[in-house]
Amino acid sequence: VIELRCVADAPPPPPPPAGGLVMNEIDYDQVGADSGGFVEIANTAATDALLDGMALVLVNGGDGTEYDRVALTGSLAAGGYLTLEIDAQNGAPDGVALIDTATGTLLDALSYEGEIHAATIDGQTYDLVEGTALAANVADSNTVAGSLSRLPDGTDTNEANTDWRFTTTATPGAANVASP
Repeated sequence: VIELRCVADAPPPPPPPAGGLVMNEIDYDQVGADSGGFVEIANTAATDALLDGMALVLVNGGDGTEYDRVALTGSLAAGGYLTLEIDAQNGAPDGVALIDTATGTLLDALSYEGEIHAATIDGQTYDLVEGTALAANVADSNTVAGSLSRLPDGTDTNEANTDWRFTTTATPGAANVASP
């Protein structure tokens, strides 16, 4: 016979682990000639994150294929930022993905200036739209300096249209801030 009793003073179970690696900011379209672009990765966890075996992958929305990649190594401190100098395309649409190449797991994704639902990376197909797609008019600009940023900084609700905003204050390597 098994007897179960409720104890009113028992604490609730601990919350699931919070945070992790997220793409936090991207500057893919600059005023004038396109150069000096970047993607920032943030570690929103309370512990250091191992980057070995991770890759940042840029995807052409025209055909859903990878056109550039940066293999990551080392670690990223808890609460830290890693800025990768890379010039992402500014077509409509295009995308960026953070992939665990050892497991093939998509860790984070952003499809901008339109939707990419079938990106081919390492022979696998990934949907780069998290939840509700980022509105096509929320875009980096070649007439106004700035970037697409997660606002508030590091927020990842898996709803692109909620998490990402254009801001005229680019903050590579630091916490994101909204335009004044």
